Amino acid sequence: MRHSTDNGIKDRLTEPSEMVAEVKRLLSSGIKLDQVPAELSQLYYIDVDLLNAVLRVVRKHASTNAARAGSASSQRPEIDSQAAA
Repeated sequence: MRHSTDNGIKDRLTEPSEMVAEVKRLLSSGIKLDQVPAELSQLYYIDVDLLNAVLRVVRKHASTNAARAGSASSQRPEIDSQAAA
């Protein structure tokens, strides 16, 4: 995955590991989970089915972490690239 700088052409984001990395990057920079699809679609041509699978894993981990910690707002979801693939 390289960032295109010429002609305004967007790169494709279709590999599971790259998708997970970008979702992690957005979440760690403070983007809310509901805003991730919009942010990614501004930067890349995305595989929507893959993004939905990654976001399901993120939500599952977030709800598991929330149940363990007792509070969803205090935990950042951890994403396993193997689980998303």
